[in-house]
Amino acid sequence: MTRRSQSRLRRDRQKIPKRANIAGVIVDDENKRVLFTTNDILVNQLQRDGPRVARSFDRLAKEHIVQCSAIFGRIQGLLLRQMTRMEETSFKATAARLLFNASNSYVASIEVARHGYPRQYGAVARMVIETLATVIVLAIKPKALEEFYADKLDSAKCVGWAKAALPLLPRFWGLLSNDFVHIGTRHSIIEPPSDYTEHDEALGFLISSLRGNVLLLYIVADLIFSDEPGAPGFWKREGEKASFDPVPELGEWMEGFIGT
Repeated sequence: MTRRSQSRLRRDRQKIPKRANIAGVIVDDENKRVLFTTNDILVNQLQRDGPRVARSFDRLAKEHIVQCSAIFGRIQGLLLRQMTRMEETSFKATAARLLFNASNSYVASIEVARHGYPRQYGAVARMVIETLATVIVLAIKPKALEEFYADKLDSAKCVGWAKAALPLLPRFWGLLSNDFVHIGTRHSIIEPPSDYTEHDEALGFLISSLRGNVLLLYIVADLIFSDEPGAPGFWKREGEKASFDPVPELGEWMEGFIGT
């Protein structure tokens, strides 16, 4: 064995990185150990550790993602009706574009969750809820569309305004805001990305939230197109007014989907 091979073997046994790759050295006298940070730590997180964590999520959440995907497909089917009018500033075209972006945020939130960042997931998921609230306000508040295009519509306030139309929505917003977005003591806890396990509390929350958010997307998409043939049936219409009143079979399905 060459001297170079012996050095590499000794370094591997002691878990010492190559000198050129060392970014920092921490001597822990209390625990009698030496810790290293390396120049490729971010690369490893993205290309080695992240995919491993994502595989653990995919394995445990597969059934739920499949069910969410089926609803997501229905949502996209509703939105595609507006594809030929995407440049318009009409209510439906504007709402469709907002919902397309909310759909992208929903997918992004899943990617954040998959790679082991449940707390950061909350910030992206809240963007979905805020967008949905804005769409609802465009539907129910006089002159809201005009205010939106004048950049005078406060999206944060839309959550409170949307409560009258969809009481479910503020509850999701409050949970994500208080526990995930507003900085508090929980944010001081070290939470490195790690593989998900079957009884992982964070995984349970993520699955519940993902199911709830795709359902809200579906409900709000139905509000926009509830005056058109083939709408799912979450809303009862009386002329131009609509109230959240799912048809019986849809209400039963909704309760089962959330409770699964």
